[in-house]
Formats: sequence, structure tokens, C-alpha cells
Amino acid sequence: MHRDLFAPDGYVHEEYQLFVQDEPECEETIAGYHAHPKQQVLHQSPARFRIATCGRRWGKTLACSMEMMKFALENERALCWWVAPYYRQAWIAYRIISQAIRDFVVNDLKSYMRIELENGSILEFRSAENVDALRGEGVSFLVVDEAAMIKREAWEEALRPALADRKGKAVFISTPKGRNWFFDLYMRGQDRDFPDYESFRFPSASNPYLPASELEEVKKSLPADVVRQEFDAEFLEESAGVFRGIRHCVEGELEAPREHGEYVIGFDVAKHVDYSVITVIDVNRRHVVAFERFNQVDWKTQIDCLEALVRRYNHAKVWMDSTGVGDAVCESVYDRGIDVEGFVFTSISKKQLIQHLTLLIAERAITFPELPELLHELSTFQFHLTPTGHLSYSHPPGGHDDCVMSLALACWGLKEHQPIQLFI
Repeated sequence: MHRDLFAPDGYVHEEYQLFVQDEPECEETIAGYHAHPKQQVLHQSPARFRIATCGRRWGKTLACSMEMMKFALENERALCWWVAPYYRQAWIAYRIISQAIRDFVVNDLKSYMRIELENGSILEFRSAENVDALRGEGVSFLVVDEAAMIKREAWEEALRPALADRKGKAVFISTPKGRNWFFDLYMRGQDRDFPDYESFRFPSASNPYLPASELEEVKKSLPADVVRQEFDAEFLEESAGVFRGIRHCVEGELEAPREHGEYVIGFDVAKHVDYSVITVIDVNRRHVVAFERFNQVDWKTQIDCLEALVRRYNHAKVWMDSTGVGDAVCESVYDRGIDVEGFVFTSISKKQLIQHLTLLIAERAITFPELPELLHELSTFQFHLTPTGHLSYSHPPGGHDDCVMSLALACWGLKEHQPIQLFI
């Protein structure tokens, strides 16, 4: 019997037979997936625990999708898990695998991201946000996606014990984020005293399908440490994210308005499951003095909250997202007699907005209190290399960037209050 696994559109390079089972009459192939040389290195490793630190666009998700399908088909009644920091990230792998393995599926529960195969194997795709939800299962094969963004407890307290009873195997893939537990695991894979572990470093440039010219062009626009982390897959002493020096900007508390004080407000409007965030900055001290974050609140209530802050902080000017539904909200804000300026997000304008905030944080030209949601979003905000080789910015899949954008909009408003320099 001959049946095919199909790599989804966008990954097809040429027909490639990934594995052949022992029985010659039962040959399984994957059509459309041709592992590049460094992916083959990962596939050929016999280690029980494989750890790969990878540059952007190396092909780690596709490679591990094929690993997971291969294991599930070769082993009856195997429980296979794909664990990512957020459900939206796990969804990417689910989409790839559900398309590719469709000829072997008896039940595909899309709402649960659970695939049941005719040989009794089960593939599940989970989030690491709730560590307790990862406990108590006997897992045969595990992929930990973007492991550097997952809490240490998820591995040590939930996932590692889940592999014990079946002596399950695991593959860890991630772009590095400083020297956290993923770095410790990587170093174990370099130590001969741990023969069950093997680790690899795969820079973006080792993917032959990624044009070198595009990669070099993107690198020119990024700081050297970001290139080393995000594209050369190096572990740095501290994570080289979009925003550097975040902790140096943390000081003080939220504050009541000062008489005759001047303020500016940034308002990021919620879309879908996102949050609406309002940030107020003292113009002279460049310090965040008020911060509101909410979701599932109607437009009128949001505008009421904004208006109250505007009045309280001496009729501060508002800079707000006027993209899409934000345009109508902006009109409603204007109708309240509020001094408001709309900001339309495009790929170019968003890049300018974020780069301005990046500079202010790097130079410690603004400060803000210990606000957990804001600090988390700033530390996880990411660069992305698009398929066309362009650079973009956004939150990680499943995450949020509303606090970042609200702060960035308020800081954009500070540009109107820059001191005039006289050259004599």
C-alpha cells in the first residue's frame, strides 16, 4: 500500500521520501518536503532529547512537524504533544500537520487541536500558559516550540515527568532569549556526560532556501547583538529584544496630576480579543503617571474613561490608533471636545513609531513604574522577517502588544514638546 503525506502549499520544493517502514509493501512518503542539509542533521540525531537553537526563518517548525508525524505513524497508540508558549503558536504547527497527515486521520477535532490517527496515535497541540494543564499524561513524543519563551516550571514540573513512564522523546526548538533554562538544556546537550542529550546551533544563513541577499539587507538595519541572537542563534548574556535597557527605565509610581502640569496621552484601541490601553505621560519629567488597561468593554465606556483622564490631567492631548474601527472611535473622541490626533498604522508608520520608542528606552529618556503587563509586552515584543525579506514588529503569536503601542503613541506625542535648539 502506498500513501502520501503532503507538505502544505508554500513548503513544496520537490518530492522527498522521509522514511520507509520495515515492511516494503507499506511504504509511507512525504511529498513536497525536502529537508535541507542542516534539517537532515537534526532528523538524523539518535538522541532522546534534541535541543536546537535556531535563527529566524531556519525552518524549525516545518522540520519538527515532520518529526512528529513520522513518530506518530511509526508507533501505534503514541501520544504526541506539541507545546508552545501560546495557543496561536501551537495553531501554526497544527495547521501544517493536519493538512499533511489527512490521509491517516480518523478524527480531527479542530476546536481542541487534537488529531486521532488510524493506528491509535494521538497528536495534541497545547499552550504552556497554564502549567497545571500539562500534568498527568504519559507522552511518547514531545516538541517544545519556542522553548526559551516558556517557563522553566513547565518543563521541570510538568513536561519532563510526563515523558517518564513511556520513556518519551523530546525536541526543543527556539530562537535564544538570553541564558535561561533553554540555554542550560543546550549546554547539557554539549556535554558528553549526558549521552541522551544532543544540541545544535542553526543560524538563519544555514537555510539554503532563505536568500542571502535578503538576510544581509535585514541585518544592516538591526543592532549587532540582535543579529547575533535572532539570526546567528547565539546565546547572549541578556536577551537582545527590540527594546534594550527596559529595567533601567523602571522607577517611581503612578501619580496624580500636578497643577499646571503638561501631559500627553496614548490610546490603543482594542480589536477582537485585544485590550484597550490608555497611557498618560508627564511631558516635562517624561514619566508614565497613569495607566489603564481593559477589554470586553463597550466603546462608550472606553471613551468615558479616556475623557475622565483627559479632564483630570489638565486637558491632555490624545494620540490614538485610528486604524480600522479606530477611525470611528477617534471621531467619537473628537465629538467629545477632546484634542485628539489619529495615527494610522501601516508597515512604515508602525516601524517609525516603534523605532522612536526603542530609542527613548535605550537612552533612558522615559521612565515608567513597575507595571507587569507593560514590562512583559516590552520584553517579548519581537522582530519578524517576512517571506519577502522585510522587517516587521509585533507581539509573539498569542500575545499582546496593546501596552507597547499605547506607550509608543504617547511617546510620539512627546515629539511635539521637544525643546527648540538654537545654533549661533
